[in-house]
Amino acid sequence: MNPFAQNYGHIKALTASIDKKYHDLFISMVSFTKRCTFKVDLEYRKITSNEIIVYDIELSEFIHRKVSVLKIHLKEPLLTEGDISGIYNAFTEANITDPKVREQHKRALKTDTSNEKTNSDPTLYHL
Repeated sequence: MNPFAQNYGHIKALTASIDKKYHDLFISMVSFTKRCTFKVDLEYRKITSNEIIVYDIELSEFIHRKVSVLKIHLKEPLLTEGDISGIYNAFTEANITDPKVREQHKRALKTDTSNEKTNSDPTLYHL
């Protein structure tokens, strides 16, 4: 599956649990090992993008650079301690903890992805 499409699904699941005012704050970062060769639009490698693709060894650096750029552009933090606590609590409450329900969820996801065959964009990356 296209990793950005997969992250999009994850972000949609997370945003379903929180206030709409936080929805545009997500940044999709996809990381691959050096065994992969990127064949991507260079926009996906720019820190200014909200969809970023990096090698695993670059991930910490890209996160640090992204945070630094945001701090330069913003006069105040995006989230207060109260916002962070509220989001954390919403995610905790939405978490599936029952092992049976979690297993059903995993099976449903596998069925969905196998039905889609492969929804990959072959120009995005090469393994």
